Amino acid sequence: MAALFSYGLVLAISIIIGLIFTIIGVFIGHIILFDSIFLAAISGIICNQIWSIHPALCVVIAIALFGLLFWLQNTKAGFWIIGVLLSAFWALVFGFFGYVFSSSDPIWGYVVMGLCFIVMMGLHLKAKNA
Repeated sequence: MAALFSYGLVLAISIIIGLIFTIIGVFIGHIILFDSIFLAAISGIICNQIWSIHPALCVVIAIALFGLLFWLQNTKAGFWIIGVLLSAFWALVFGFFGYVFSSSDPIWGYVVMGLCFIVMMGLHLKAKNA
């Protein structure tokens, strides 16, 4: 019985690690797709939880927003507007983590935020050219 449990535990851990690496791979390799999916999912959740709209309509809203964002990020002006805004958003998120993990040192937060903005813009440009 213990062997069966340990095999199941190893399988569960392997699946979780695989999902984490898949998400990281999509984030790094296809950030435009990841941004569109992320914002569509967040909008669907907010639509349901805050505004109490029916879940089926929230799914339709999320799919429509995904299509709109993905299309906008593939236009010249939309790419620069959305790409810069989302790069700033991700830089703020990672900068906040840098601030928290450095025992509330604001210098680390600003440095991580600046470096992450450069990296995120590079990822957006790489995804645009691919």
